[in-house]
Amino acid sequence: MDKTVIIQPESGLQYDWKAIAMNPSGHHEPQLDLVAYKALYTNKIAQARACGQEPVLVSLPIMDENRYFAHITRGLSMQERKNILYWLGGKTERLRNIHALYNLAIFRLASLQCVHIIDITSPMLANPHYDELLEQDGVTLSDAGQRIVDGELASLRSRLSVLAS
Repeated sequence: MDKTVIIQPESGLQYDWKAIAMNPSGHHEPQLDLVAYKALYTNKIAQARACGQEPVLVSLPIMDENRYFAHITRGLSMQERKNILYWLGGKTERLRNIHALYNLAIFRLASLQCVHIIDITSPMLANPHYDELLEQDGVTLSDAGQRIVDGELASLRSRLSVLAS
C-alpha cells in the first residue's frame, strides 16, 4: 500500500500577538486551537485512507522559545513585550510547552488511529547542537535541521521497503 506522509508544520503558536500585547489579561485563542488541530489531522488521515493510501504522521520539530519570543516581539515596545511575557505566565518556556502539547497530540492521534509516525523531535533533541537546527526565528528549520528530517524520512522509507519485501 502506498504511503501518504502528513506534515502539519504549525503548532498552536500562532496567536494575535499584537492583541495580546494590547490586552494581556484578556482571553486569547490560537489561530488553530488543539481541537481544530486534531480534527485537521483526523480529516487528513481519513482522506488518505479513502484514497487507498496508508497515512504516516510526522512529529513537530523542536523550537527555541527564547528566539521565538524575540521574533514575535520584534518591533514592539518594551511594555508590549512585558505584556506578552505576562500573558505567558512570566516565562517564555510557556511557548515551548504549548508547542509540546501540540506535538504530543500528534503522537496520541497516531496511536489512536493506528498509523506510523516519523519522530523527528527525538533526534533533534538528542543533537548536542540542537540550537543550530533552527533559524533565528526559533521555529524554522535550518539546513542542518532539514537534513535530520530528510534522514528520518529516508530511514522510514528503508524500513518500510524492507517490510514490504
